[in-house]
Amino acid sequence: MSALTKHRVASNTVIQLVGKLAVLVVSLVSIGVITRYLGPDDYGRYALALMYVQLFGVLADVGIYTTVVRDISKEPERTEELVGNAISLRSVLSILVIVLGGLISLALPYDKDVRVGILIAGVPLLLGMITTSIAAILQARLRMGRAVIGEVLGRAAALALVVVVVVLDLGFYAVLVAAAGGAAVHLVVVWLLTRGFAHLRPLAERDVWVRLLKAGLPLGVALAINAVYFRADTLIISLFEPYEQVGLYSLAYRVLEVAMVLGTVYLASVFPVLSEAVARDPERARRVIQTSSDLLVVVSVPVVVGGALLAPEIIDLAAGEDFSGAVEPLQILLVAGGLAWINGVFGYALIAVERQASALWLNVTGLVFNVALNFLLVPRYGIVAAAIVTVASEIVILAGSVPLMRRYLGFFPPPRTLAAALLGGAAMAAVLWPIRDAPVLVTAPLVLALYAVVVYAVSPVTRAVIAGLRSPPGSVS
Repeated sequence: MSALTKHRVASNTVIQLVGKLAVLVVSLVSIGVITRYLGPDDYGRYALALMYVQLFGVLADVGIYTTVVRDISKEPERTEELVGNAISLRSVLSILVIVLGGLISLALPYDKDVRVGILIAGVPLLLGMITTSIAAILQARLRMGRAVIGEVLGRAAALALVVVVVVLDLGFYAVLVAAAGGAAVHLVVVWLLTRGFAHLRPLAERDVWVRLLKAGLPLGVALAINAVYFRADTLIISLFEPYEQVGLYSLAYRVLEVAMVLGTVYLASVFPVLSEAVARDPERARRVIQTSSDLLVVVSVPVVVGGALLAPEIIDLAAGEDFSGAVEPLQILLVAGGLAWINGVFGYALIAVERQASALWLNVTGLVFNVALNFLLVPRYGIVAAAIVTVASEIVILAGSVPLMRRYLGFFPPPRTLAAALLGGAAMAAVLWPIRDAPVLVTAPLVLALYAVVVYAVSPVTRAVIAGLRSPPGSVS
């Protein structure tokens, strides 16, 4: 990356991270309130309804969001045209898939609360599709800090509504309605903060819709398969296990998503830069990929190691002792999360070179592998088996990424920071093990600081990556 680009990515990542930390705090409070109010059984119904709708939400997008981000990164002058059409097209598709999802749920062994909950959860899906269509401008312009403001305010509004629900004891459905209220606030704030970049209005231009669908469909199919692969475990658990087990596994997954905030923010920031580099400077694109993979290896190891050792304390803090059954799935899923960060770099790289159709076979392989093993193992071994299958599926995706990266980008980045990260993780574990039962808010910062010192001291590559990300705009690349 050039010095200016590094600065923009780093600044965008830091701004998002600060906002995401606020989201993290709100999310943790929300998890604590909702889980304690609903209990494992109803929390399983709540999480299942949201997960089910999110799964259909991928079908509503069909790759349009990522296609728009990529295209307006390369051709900023088309922003209003592409985003305006994306808003209307994704809204229509959202309504269709909400209806479809509701009808399909009638054939599944769910009770009335889950089926009604699915319909209620369709409202935040629709509002979210409109919001992310607008936020595509902010991602392409590396201004995601503004989008984070909207997310923070939306989550805060949802939390406030949940607290009202709990205080007034309004019940299960009202908790889902609170999510819709937060999504509405999120939409309004993002729209207000984006007005300075473009004058947006919904457009229905047939030719543009057709082009967006054609360009996005191969990617959309790949993303849909990937989404099914990520959520198939919860869906299959819901077919064979009681709602309580769905609630435990869903909580573990929710904590995993919170733990993955940093890498997710970085990947979102670097994708527009990578798309631009692929179009103009392939050698620079390779450097972006190498730097990104180096950085995410360093970040993933402490999350996996520290999270695994602190999982009992984390679950207790998040939801209380009624959810202690989520500890073991969380410990396993953290490994999958670290692998998913690395795989995310390669996935975005293939999208940037417009090889999403060529990568489709990899997603299909991962999906078939994941679903087959879950159907085979979950009825017998439950939610722990589902977590193990998730890790194995990420390994399959990683192995398949190697030949695709070499074929379409000419290289596969060597893991230059892995040895130092593992050494830092070992030091971290050695210190953390004797004090693992201490309060997590005390132990986590301590061992993270130790890890950072060790890795920085022993890894020149890590020091170079950090120095590069901190370079001022005018410095030499």
